[in-house]
Amino acid sequence: MENNQSNIIAKGIVKAVFSLIAVFLLLWFLYTIRTILVYLVIALVVSLIGRPIKKFLIKRFKLKDTLASALTLLILLGSFITLFAIFVPLILTQAQNLSALNINDFQHKMSLVLESVKSYLHQKNITVLDDFSFNSIFSKINLKVLPELINSIVSFLGNFIVGFFAVSFISFFMLKDNDLTSNFLFKLIPNDDKQQFQSVFSKIKDLLSRYFIGISIQITIIFILYTILLNVLDVENATFIALLAALMNLVPYIGPIVGWTIMVSLSLTSQLNVLDSHTMVQLVRNITIGYVLIQMWDAFVDVPLIYSKSVKAHPLEIFLVIMIAGTLFGVIGMIVAVPSYTMLRLFLTEFYQEYKAHFTIW
Repeated sequence: MENNQSNIIAKGIVKAVFSLIAVFLLLWFLYTIRTILVYLVIALVVSLIGRPIKKFLIKRFKLKDTLASALTLLILLGSFITLFAIFVPLILTQAQNLSALNINDFQHKMSLVLESVKSYLHQKNITVLDDFSFNSIFSKINLKVLPELINSIVSFLGNFIVGFFAVSFISFFMLKDNDLTSNFLFKLIPNDDKQQFQSVFSKIKDLLSRYFIGISIQITIIFILYTILLNVLDVENATFIALLAALMNLVPYIGPIVGWTIMVSLSLTSQLNVLDSHTMVQLVRNITIGYVLIQMWDAFVDVPLIYSKSVKAHPLEIFLVIMIAGTLFGVIGMIVAVPSYTMLRLFLTEFYQEYKAHFTIW
């Protein structure tokens, strides 16, 4: 009896060890091919965005599946290449400006701006910024990293050709073979559940397509409004600064704050040599007013339409999901919270209905 129990314990230990080794090897393998996984995720997003375009081409022009997929990919890639050709010169110009930035001069002028703001607030009997100082911030932050970071980004732009063609290749087959991903997953699913899973995957693809298209429209609208704002204020490299600030909106709630910081900082550094402290205060004030108005438009018009209608969830529900994901997984969690929650919500809804029907029968 004792020998049998010892054998069971020994087998359990061996099984647990092999399981841990298998998990470790799987994680190591996934880490090793992380670049390919990124390509797959990007290609999946591209295929979801292109899905309605492909359907339109097939329905409107009666194109074959392969031709419609190829044209859809060409439209998407053409749009990306056009944007790339427009923004690369702007990125290079901004990088040169930052590389030539005099950090000490920038710190001095920002301190003057802060003092002007404090004086204005004192007139209103507001003392909230009295203990705030740029000197303490600059002493902890090495601003020389900023030009180096921009230059690193610029140099990286020349090394993404392999990724570009890899994503294009994968996206084409995901568009052409519409059920490529689901068919792979169906091999792991029992035959009795395949029809239900097929229905769930079809709904997920429709919702995610609407979601990613909605996000693209949202970022485009914000980018256009930011560009108009900065051009009205005669900010140099307005288009590039607007793009960076708009992309920050991909991170819910925190992103707009980071976007405002980027917009103000780059707007000031691009014109540091021609602005005095008073003019800089006015520029920061005007940018902030315009930025807040655009964010209010986004919060009350764009976001409810995109989040609540594209994923068919209540805005409060989405807010709580994003906050929980941000608490657990940080910024990345906030970015992927809505699409991940959409998939999980659909699965739970479908299988709850089946369980409820089964329970009613019995």
